[in-house]
Amino acid sequence: MKNNYYENDGADVKRAQRKKKKKERKALKGFLIFLSVIIVALAVFVTTVKVLAPDFDFTTLLPQTVQTFVDERIFGNTTTTAPTTTAPTTTEKPTAKMMNYIEFDEFELKTSKQGNLIGNLLNGGKVATDSSYIYHIAGDGLYRLNPDTEGYTRLYKSSHTLSSLNLRGDFIYFIDDEEQKLYKMQKGAKEPKSVRDNVKFALVYDSTVYFISVDNDLCVMDAKALEPKTLYSSADDEMRLVGISKHRVYFAVKGYDGSIDYFTLATDGSEDVPSPFRERETTDSKLVMENGFLYYYRENGGKYEIVRQKFGSEKTVSLAKDGDGTNYIEVENNRLYYTELDGKKLCMTEINMNSQKSRYLMAVKDAGSAHKLHIFHGGEYDFVIGEKENGKKIYRAGCVFTGSTNYMKFSDGRWKY
Repeated sequence: MKNNYYENDGADVKRAQRKKKKKERKALKGFLIFLSVIIVALAVFVTTVKVLAPDFDFTTLLPQTVQTFVDERIFGNTTTTAPTTTAPTTTEKPTAKMMNYIEFDEFELKTSKQGNLIGNLLNGGKVATDSSYIYHIAGDGLYRLNPDTEGYTRLYKSSHTLSSLNLRGDFIYFIDDEEQKLYKMQKGAKEPKSVRDNVKFALVYDSTVYFISVDNDLCVMDAKALEPKTLYSSADDEMRLVGISKHRVYFAVKGYDGSIDYFTLATDGSEDVPSPFRERETTDSKLVMENGFLYYYRENGGKYEIVRQKFGSEKTVSLAKDGDGTNYIEVENNRLYYTELDGKKLCMTEINMNSQKSRYLMAVKDAGSAHKLHIFHGGEYDFVIGEKENGKKIYRAGCVFTGSTNYMKFSDGRWKY
């Protein structure tokens, strides 16, 4: 006889087995429900991402080893690692916010300390005056003209093209364009001394030389120490000086698309980032700055209006409406100098900015609209140097106290009427 209390007759074992299977079915059901929720959520996530970002790469969410395994083992793709490349570096600096106001006493420069007019230098820098003599560059060197007697002397013989003529104290500065060197020569000396290589433009004020290198570096240099400091380097197409103030330099950078940006920097090197001081231009207005005033061209019906604008001001003043836009504007005291075309005749014109009166200083017949003539204001004498449209060379000068048809021609090292 079996003992129902102490001996198991198999009912308890079957009951336990049924209970275990029921628990397993319940766990599997829960797992399947959880998995369904995950799949639905994943589907919603994928759909949402594809709608909002169709190009999103989901493999970026996987670890690199998983990505490689999937690519190579599942899809049969081979993975190659592209060589690491470093973008070319440039010393060009980012720009700061627009600088549209500077105390105006910052622009109070002294004419007696100025090596040359900025417009004169931008036109080629062939003429300069120290109030005693007029110095000019010709095809065979550097000459000095006495305005009292109209006597002349060749100071330095050279067959190279010279430019950026500056006069400061006892020294003459100029650039040999073929050697790309800045030279300094003491007045009375026979030979100049090379002070800097790789230079294409220079302006001297007081004891400071501002220059632009062939590689588009904007530099300042003490005229005695001759140790340059680079303020800015540009990787753009071209860079030129616009003007200076007591503690700042203003310059333009031309992009390869022809656009012009205008920047300013402190000359002591304290600013790493240049500040724009004018909006970008799509065409070059030939902007120059003299004593805190901006002078530039504004196209107007095929002619070029000449505009004056005080730094930081929105107000503009129209000084003339008939410029031909070929020469940089030159300004000395209250006088402005520019060129205009009367038919094919080129006229060098002076405007008194106080009285608004204008007059022709010199005229060149049959210059043509495609001429390569440049003007240079040199104190008591003004110059027109270059080529007519037909290729004929012109080198003439006229006294400001005589008529526009009374001028001297320079050829073969001699001046003659």
